[in-house]
Amino acid sequence: MANYIRIKKENINIAGADSDILIGNITAVYAGTQTTLSSSDLVYVNVGMDQYKLQILGAAADWAKDIQRALTANPGGMVASVTPTSTVKVTDYNPQKQL
Repeated sequence: MANYIRIKKENINIAGADSDILIGNITAVYAGTQTTLSSSDLVYVNVGMDQYKLQILGAAADWAKDIQRALTANPGGMVASVTPTSTVKVTDYNPQKQL
């Protein structure tokens, strides 16, 4: 499994975002929220006790699968780039501490 995933800046539509998003040591990736997995707008990426919330309007399930695919497609590699199957871009990125 790759140590880090990279979401390239051309797949990000956040004002002022001038670089790629790099996330490492991922333990879980899922679409939705912790209480319901029905949201089509959010992808949660768990990194130990931290969590990264990515807003991807209407394509979160596809992006979650794409991130999972990137993690497992490069065994032993340092960085794997996420290749989205959707044309929808990441519109918000919010790292947060888990309680």
